[in-house]
Amino acid sequence: MITQGMGVLTNYGVHLAPGLVLFGLWFALTPRAMLAMRILILLTAFVLMRDAMTPLGMWSLSSEVQIAFSANAFVLAALGGMSVLLIMVLARTAPELWRLMRWTIGNPALGLAVGLVVGCLLGVPLRVYQGIEAFEIHGYWVWLPGMVVLAYGANALEEVLFRGFLQGYLEQQVTPLRAALISGVAFAACHAFLALSVTQLGWPVLLFTLIEGLACALVRMRYGVLPATVAHGTAILLIAVPYLT
Repeated sequence: MITQGMGVLTNYGVHLAPGLVLFGLWFALTPRAMLAMRILILLTAFVLMRDAMTPLGMWSLSSEVQIAFSANAFVLAALGGMSVLLIMVLARTAPELWRLMRWTIGNPALGLAVGLVVGCLLGVPLRVYQGIEAFEIHGYWVWLPGMVVLAYGANALEEVLFRGFLQGYLEQQVTPLRAALISGVAFAACHAFLALSVTQLGWPVLLFTLIEGLACALVRMRYGVLPATVAHGTAILLIAVPYLT
């Protein structure tokens, strides 16, 4: 598992390297005072990192918005861990953006509970509709721990970018509700290339990501980025299955 996983991750890294180098240069050359531009660069780089996984066979989407991830738990855990590492790097190298972060607002325990409930409301109906039966999926329980790390680790990075940086920046320009709405719509719009070109699945993906984006943005507005991460990660975890080839 580990040897095969290292090969997958190496291939992914080599595939991404030219684009990430350019994004890194763009980010480094952009003055720190240009917050909006720096946020845009990070969002675009994230979209590249996410969407590049599809042609490499690391994940796939069905027309029913069922997400199948690599069956290699090591790959999933490594990607989730690297996402958390990237968050730590951003905290150290982009303090002007990190000041926009609000991990929790109000009662943290209540926020986490709300995030969990929202994630279940997003994921459970789709899981039931898709007929996911964990006990009938070969290797599901071996795969699940890696998927948990990916679901919450990778989506923590996505939430930091969309709800921490973007929504935090927008709240300085407009009302919190409008900032949340913009953040949610932007989240869905950043799935347009994935929906219309990479997978060609179209509106089901965009509709789900719009609902998910708005829900997470509203959770962030009221309770902070961490509860929004719980909502996002839980929803993805519930609708994910191993990608068996």
